[in-house]
Amino acid sequence: MDKKKLSALVLLDLSKAFDSINHQRLLHKLSNVGASKSTVNWFRSYLTDRFQSTRINSTLSDPLPITYGVPQGAILSPLLFCIYLNDLPCASYNGDLESYVDDTKTLLSFPLTEADTGIKNLEEDLHKIASWCCENNLLVNPDKTKFMIIGTRQLMNELDVNISISFMGKILEPVDFAKDLGLLMDSHLSYDKHISNLVSSFLYKLCQINRVKNNFDKGTLTMIITSLVISKLLSCSTVWSNTTCTNIKKLQSIQNFACKIITGSKKYDHVSPLLQNLEWLTVDKLLYFRDAVMTFKCMNNLAPKYLCDMFEKRSCIHNRSTRNCNSIQIPLFKTASGQRSFAFRGASIWNNLDTELKKCTSLKTFKSQLKEHLLST
Repeated sequence: MDKKKLSALVLLDLSKAFDSINHQRLLHKLSNVGASKSTVNWFRSYLTDRFQSTRINSTLSDPLPITYGVPQGAILSPLLFCIYLNDLPCASYNGDLESYVDDTKTLLSFPLTEADTGIKNLEEDLHKIASWCCENNLLVNPDKTKFMIIGTRQLMNELDVNISISFMGKILEPVDFAKDLGLLMDSHLSYDKHISNLVSSFLYKLCQINRVKNNFDKGTLTMIITSLVISKLLSCSTVWSNTTCTNIKKLQSIQNFACKIITGSKKYDHVSPLLQNLEWLTVDKLLYFRDAVMTFKCMNNLAPKYLCDMFEKRSCIHNRSTRNCNSIQIPLFKTASGQRSFAFRGASIWNNLDTELKKCTSLKTFKSQLKEHLLST
């Protein structure tokens, strides 16, 4: 978006993905990733000689051997599926392809003037993905596959309204929003729909809790609300914490309601002292806290490599010993969209942190001192 390009995103849906894995092909892929012969034999024993039956009322069918799939709910199953999909991104694609277990997506960016070429290249990538899935006994469901165009409002207004892609005999029209790994994304990355859904869901839960709050003590209420609301309130916040102040206020109203339920306060009681009594950070400070923690992880190689690579110390760029040599180089972005990215936010947050906080040697200490600092401000 900062480079004034559109991005075409396709969220693929794999039908019965865990149940479609070919055992022999999986064992072969285990060998290819370096598993020893004894390890492969152990997995062969783990996967074979499994049977299933079907029960209808009191009638039980004869057991039949399971020759495909990995056990649902087993700890090893997601790992085995990742290994099975490991060579999917190895093919040559025009865009980027990312997978998280059975959630696969492909992304391609292009200028508005090259939209037709970009769509053609995207269809080529989808054809390669479908061919790979066919060869590996996986079924892509085009009816549940989502196609989205992401860009600024100005570019989206200039885009041809009839744009679409052809995939496995189906015509996919762009949708306004789609869910990916629990996050509801929209075509402008404003996350308005995501926040609205969160607020609606949490408001319903809190209303239900409020009706029975007199049956619980303060400690139990705190545990219930923290588990059902607060813990989910900030899920994936590093992605959407750049949303508008209006959305932040909506989330703050949810936190205020939760706080008043726990403390037994009235509707028009001032909430600030109540939050301090519970040692809760306000939503804007919580988002700042979580972004700062993620940046700390990146600076100390505690995060995935693709996140750590977003940041570079100024000392790595030049050899001059300056006061800010250990600060992060602020990435150059031309637009407000670029400055909303985590790369920009994280660098700005880190550079403005107190020097003592940056020197923390453990994540636990950093979290504790940062929270203490935010509660006191």
